[in-house]
Amino acid sequence: MHVYRSVPGILLLALLLGACSHIDLPFLSSSQLSPDPLAPYRPAFTDAALPADFDFDATPRYAIELKVDPEQRQVEGVARIHFRNRSGAPMNDVFVRLYPNLPQLVGSMTLTGVTTLPEHFVVGFAFAVNDSAARITLTEPLLPDKSIDLEIKYKLSAPKPDHSGYVLFGESEGILNLPYAYPMLPAQTGLPTQPWRLDIPPSFGDIAITDPALYWVTATVPSEYRLVTTGVEITHTTTTPGWTDHVVVTGLVPEWGMTLSKEFDVAQATVDGVRLNSYYLPIDERAGQKALAQAAAVLRVYDRLFRQYPFTELDIVETPTRYLGMEYPGLNYIGLDTYRTNDDSQELLVAHEISHQWWYNLIGSDPYRYPWFDEGLAEQSTLIYAETIYGPQAADRIRTLRWQIPVQWAVDHGLDQAVGQPVSTFQPDNYETLVYAKAALFFDALYQTLGRETYLHVLQTFIDRYRFRRPTPEDFLQVVTEVSGYDPQPLYEAWIIADTTPPLPDN
Repeated sequence: MHVYRSVPGILLLALLLGACSHIDLPFLSSSQLSPDPLAPYRPAFTDAALPADFDFDATPRYAIELKVDPEQRQVEGVARIHFRNRSGAPMNDVFVRLYPNLPQLVGSMTLTGVTTLPEHFVVGFAFAVNDSAARITLTEPLLPDKSIDLEIKYKLSAPKPDHSGYVLFGESEGILNLPYAYPMLPAQTGLPTQPWRLDIPPSFGDIAITDPALYWVTATVPSEYRLVTTGVEITHTTTTPGWTDHVVVTGLVPEWGMTLSKEFDVAQATVDGVRLNSYYLPIDERAGQKALAQAAAVLRVYDRLFRQYPFTELDIVETPTRYLGMEYPGLNYIGLDTYRTNDDSQELLVAHEISHQWWYNLIGSDPYRYPWFDEGLAEQSTLIYAETIYGPQAADRIRTLRWQIPVQWAVDHGLDQAVGQPVSTFQPDNYETLVYAKAALFFDALYQTLGRETYLHVLQTFIDRYRFRRPTPEDFLQVVTEVSGYDPQPLYEAWIIADTTPPLPDN
């Protein structure tokens, strides 16, 4: 992570650290933080990143202090959360998600106390949504368009599964992955009767459904561990022997994640003003260095063809997710098997995961209702990257080997179904094939119909209009029509809505 050491930054940091003794700073109103309420977070994002109508006071904000014991795989923390009631009705209950309690993560998160700030009134809470959430009952209703600050104390335990399996959350091979390591506000719906998104994802789907927020995190970890997180580290300080406090801030992001290891080495580069880091185990140095070069190429291509990456740091991290990857804001997990035995797939995996910094992070996604939307765009972006770097034959190989052949296999084995459905309607046997490959064939059909220049103009317009929002597929189709004059509805119905797949080329 990039440590900012400019003189103005040091002066600002001194003020911030003084204020953080009570953790009041992130929850002050914009008038109290005048003239620049975003000053604490600015090291993490570019000025052009925020939409013109950005409302600081209405934006959820987290100030988190946590201590990690990697040997025991335990976290103890306090999360101070600011948010506004957008339901249009008085709100009696607030929910926070406790995602580590999901069966697929095999963790345990418990709350040990909840109070309101600044009064420190104690409020009650109880497990809900199959223990994947806590219902916090307020002492008095929170009126519409009013804000509240909550202080939530919690404890977390992570597993140590068999190292041969996929480990998204927990420790394996000396790497401790800790996404979802704090109580997370679910996305608000804006509806009076059902104000919170409380969907329970199946084991094969993405997990978090949240609104973009700003984060100020102080993570205390043993000094011999290298910590990698969403956001930018603005300082690290040894407070007690053997322990280091890492202060991290973010721009506007849907969630915050971290991973750590005693073994990590790092290779670094600067690309288009972005600090790019590749973290890897020493035995995989060649692949880790290679991942840095691949990520640099990917970032350059996407910056030029889509819109510029909106943050100041981007991390690629080798993790025990085997041959798969996983995206978090500014933090991309790359499975260590691709570093060791699937070298040929490493570049495309890096390209896919980094593309999610646009199609999930910058343009919010709904992984429960429309899992195909961001995954299909990410796959199509991977093809665009390969075509830009290696030419049309590379793009044809992706179409054939990565999309058409797997989809045809699903058709032949009775696993075909409509793509435009919630994640819960799929099966483990067909989820990736349909949500990734078949969805990509829709975007690719649109790409070939519109032509490269017009299709990229569509994506650029889509980003400009919906950055840091959660648009629907219908919003995307409308942008296609506005920009190109082409009606995409027939393609959409054939590839996404229909129960059967259009005929595929013979391979």
